[in-house]
Amino acid sequence: PLASDYPSLDRIVFGLEPQDELTEKIEKTIDRDGQIRDGASERLRDIRKNIRNARNRIRGEADRSAKQFGKGAYATLHGSRYVLLVPRDIWRRGDGLVHSTSQSGESLYFEPFHLVELNNSLEAYSHDEKSEVMRILAELSKAVTDRAGALLSNLDIIEQLDALRARAVFSDRFDCITPGITSDGELVLSGGRHPLLVVSLQADGRRDGVVPLDLTLTPTQRIMVITGPNAGGKTVTLKTVGLLAFMFQCGLQIPCRPGSRFPVFKSIFADIGDEQSIESSLSTFTSHLQHLDGMCRRADRGSLCLIDEIGDGTDPDEGASLANAALERLLARETAAITTTHYGKVKIFSLQTPGIQNASMAFADEENRPLYKLLQGLAGRSRGIETAKRCGFDEEVVRRAEFFLGEAAFRLESLLSELEASHIAIEREREALAKQSEALQQVIARYTEKEQEMDSATAARNEKARTEAEEILVQARREIEHIVKEIRESGARKQRIKEGHQKIRRMLKTVKKEKPLRKAVSVAVGDRVSLKPSRGSEGVVLELGKETATVEIGGKRIKLNIENLYKLDSPADEPGSGINWDVEAEPLQSFVLDVRGEEREEALNLVDRFIDRAVLSGALELTIIHGIGERILQKAIQFVLAKDRRVKSTRFGGLSEGGVGVTIVELK
Repeated sequence: PLASDYPSLDRIVFGLEPQDELTEKIEKTIDRDGQIRDGASERLRDIRKNIRNARNRIRGEADRSAKQFGKGAYATLHGSRYVLLVPRDIWRRGDGLVHSTSQSGESLYFEPFHLVELNNSLEAYSHDEKSEVMRILAELSKAVTDRAGALLSNLDIIEQLDALRARAVFSDRFDCITPGITSDGELVLSGGRHPLLVVSLQADGRRDGVVPLDLTLTPTQRIMVITGPNAGGKTVTLKTVGLLAFMFQCGLQIPCRPGSRFPVFKSIFADIGDEQSIESSLSTFTSHLQHLDGMCRRADRGSLCLIDEIGDGTDPDEGASLANAALERLLARETAAITTTHYGKVKIFSLQTPGIQNASMAFADEENRPLYKLLQGLAGRSRGIETAKRCGFDEEVVRRAEFFLGEAAFRLESLLSELEASHIAIEREREALAKQSEALQQVIARYTEKEQEMDSATAARNEKARTEAEEILVQARREIEHIVKEIRESGARKQRIKEGHQKIRRMLKTVKKEKPLRKAVSVAVGDRVSLKPSRGSEGVVLELGKETATVEIGGKRIKLNIENLYKLDSPADEPGSGINWDVEAEPLQSFVLDVRGEEREEALNLVDRFIDRAVLSGALELTIIHGIGERILQKAIQFVLAKDRRVKSTRFGGLSEGGVGVTIVELK
């Protein structure tokens, strides 16, 4: 894309200051492995050439010296010096320097005197090389230091671009969008997904395992209390909302569907998890209380509070009372809040208090498993006793638990269960209807596109016909003008010549302004009609029925549906003389013919009659369904259509049209 397509990005990129000269110098000095190149300086090139020559000379001399000591000796490197590894029993004292012995002590690292000078020369060259490399690096470092300001500025811009690219990669991977911004505190999350949960499930091979989260907080219902069974997804819901809210306020796109909207919160409070501390002598309950107290004191209309298991960790009656009081405070401060709970008193308080909405995590009773789907407006059951049954808990203990639960609580749980089951059934039916509606819309769009293509093709054919007619009339005009010229030269009257010109102009004007015909609303005996909007297959109405008309076309009497006729404005000519043929043509109700299961000859007969009716009806494109099977019908129909003069072209259907089991026919 052109730079001007992204002006905000352009402003960042154009802040970069190119360092071509410095870059070129570094590339000429240092190779990709971080080594100094020979060509970094002329002196370094000469030094390294001397080092290679000296090394080759010493290596050759060392190999020759080793041969003098027999097969047990050979040349090698000891440190940076070339020496001989010589067995102790053949070493001759006084011929050189002994540097050390082998690990076994059986051989000596021996440097003959005639190699000492050569090794010293190589050491000197190596020292010169190091000095020159240090000088080159110092010079290069100074060049970098001189450009430090511009380089650091470039570094900041590159970090910014890298962060933008990371955001883009993240957005692409998790199908993120930019949600809308609300000013009244409304929060609408449609199809939200926690990125870490997506990654976790993808790692387990469950790419479609994430259940999208749909959640709404409105200005009149800013607090949501989520209930439901353990491990049903309540805490994940809190974490998803909190993370996506933070991402939104950091300028990141978030993984959700279009239609999502977020307010800009001044503060976000969260109490999720266990923060028990031995060092500060804080119990789990005390830690939760401190967080809840902070929310009650500081949260306001511009805050979002996320509270997991509000009031949990103490006596249920006291904990539920604290939870209700805290929710009441947050409601009075118009704070947006989402909390989870198992307390029945909190459920009842939420049901009875305007401004607080209930929600629950769906559970499939028939399958005995959580669905991880949030159901707004419906309080859920904790299912603690049912979970105990599912885990194989002692049946007698479970029965006693149900007794201790009490009849009132049992009735409440049963009622919530029925409501939840009804809600889930309605949701599933709604989803099924949504899918059917989507499929129907696709079919409508596909056939609308086909209709538009047919209209375009018809318009093109009409335009071509008008063009051809105009060309014929232009040619006729030239011929007539030629005749007029001859008449004039022979002494004809000017008025007669003028009338001839006017007649020709009227003919041309009629052709240019001719438009496709409109379908007839009603016809009468004697009306001239056409079977095509382009004035093809014209005839005269001879008889009328309730919905049909008998039309004479080319000496044949054809019975047709009135709604398939196009009325001509010109008066009807007298019916043509000659032999009249009575033809009953069944109206074409569909442009699709299905011949699957028919015998070959019968199928070909049906296809021929189908094309006859299509031609009379003015159709441009037909669909023949023959199936695949052993391809007998397919080949026979293709062979016959290839020789049919009424057929312009044929092709197999596309993927959405039936593939090779369908032949699409375009008529002339």
